[in-house]
Amino acid sequence: MFKRIMAVAGFAFIGGALREELELWLPFTTQWFGTTICINIIGAFLLAMVNFWVAERFALPSEIILGLGTGLIGAFTTFSSFSLESFRLFSSGHQFFSLIYILLSIGIGVFAAWAGQAFATYLLTQRTDKQNSGEQDD
Repeated sequence: MFKRIMAVAGFAFIGGALREELELWLPFTTQWFGTTICINIIGAFLLAMVNFWVAERFALPSEIILGLGTGLIGAFTTFSSFSLESFRLFSSGHQFFSLIYILLSIGIGVFAAWAGQAFATYLLTQRTDKQNSGEQDD
């Protein structure tokens, strides 16, 4: 149990730091909340990759997989920011933009998760094809 907690905490530290770094890099203003959308889409893709590819491809302890998903990606993504930004848009009289923001975030996020799973499946298929043809995998 302690190893699981430490894995989540350690990876959460990294995920939070990566999020802050990405916020500094992305040129969006707080008026459109583009940074939050980008971070959440990247996070949805990466979480699918962790669950469908990393967990299958690498013989990592379950604590590491948990740390990567719940810790790293959980701290990197921004559901609370998304919720607050949606509320602020709505309550400041921008109901239409609030709805668009919510629909885009959820729609593109679900698509990114699907794309991550599809890419993971592709990578695993390529690995299996190489093994079946006798090629060495790195």
